Amino acid sequence: MVPPTVTIKKEDRSIIFIRRNIFIPKGSRCCEIHTSNGYLLREDFFKLTAYKDDYRIFNLNYIVNTMQKLRKMVNSNKNVDFDDPLSLSGIEYKNLTGFTRTRHDRVLSYIPASALKTSINRSPRCAIACLLMKLRLTMSNSVVASMLGIDNKRKVTDIIHSTSAALVKYFVPHYLGLAHINREKIIKKHTSSIATRLLTETYVQKTMICFSAPMRTRFPSFSEASFFMVLFSI
Repeated sequence: MVPPTVTIKKEDRSIIFIRRNIFIPKGSRCCEIHTSNGYLLREDFFKLTAYKDDYRIFNLNYIVNTMQKLRKMVNSNKNVDFDDPLSLSGIEYKNLTGFTRTRHDRVLSYIPASALKTSINRSPRCAIACLLMKLRLTMSNSVVASMLGIDNKRKVTDIIHSTSAALVKYFVPHYLGLAHINREKIIKKHTSSIATRLLTETYVQKTMICFSAPMRTRFPSFSEASFFMVLFSI
């Protein structure tokens, strides 16, 4: 059986050409297991090898675009960059955030693009990573700012507050409390048959008998265990 394949993204092809001096033509594909969220895994990025030497002629636009990408990459270089899928290994990612890249992607999928601003200081992915690092490593905001290349610790405070609000609004309701379900759905789909018979058919009187678990008595003269029976008439 042929494994599923995906098209290598333009961003990956550019980074591979700049960092590894390997040119990958547009439309090239690779096995899906070598990607995460559509981007090439860091471990597989370093395993790439050129299978043949070739000479290509690039037009002026391609050279200019490549130089612009290289300049942007150098100018935006950070000590820790969560936006670059190749900057951190899986172990480094988990050490910093406590999450794998896949879990991070899943949390990010619940947050709409309009909920977190995208600016030169942050992206939605970096904003969530900033909060996770703060929770996991308990570092000061100034240290977090230095690690993420943010020039002001107050911006870290703003990022943490806005990210927390977005998670509470869009992510938490899916996994905490009963906000995701209404009363009618609970009655129809999550009520046991015995509860339905006991609590909804009011024209017949019922009696509920409850037996407690065995309990040891304090007085040795009594039996070792006693059972209690409680009757409720409905």
